[in-house]
Amino acid sequence: MIGKTVNGYSFVGIINNRVVLAHNPKAAEPWVVWNLDSDGDPYSGSYFSNRKSAVKEFCERAFCYALP
Repeated sequence: MIGKTVNGYSFVGIINNRVVLAHNPKAAEPWVVWNLDSDGDPYSGSYFSNRKSAVKEFCERAFCYALP
């Protein structure tokens, strides 16, 4: 599923087929973290202007804990 594109965002990270990190360098907020439904379709996105914040959210969703 890495490399899949949805709305111009390419999947760059995925955990347990349920949380995805995606990137679109042309977007105003180029990073997004989505949950995936049982069909692999994204929902509940959080959009970010920087990679660091997106990766933090990705880890928090994937591993169910808050990072400092």
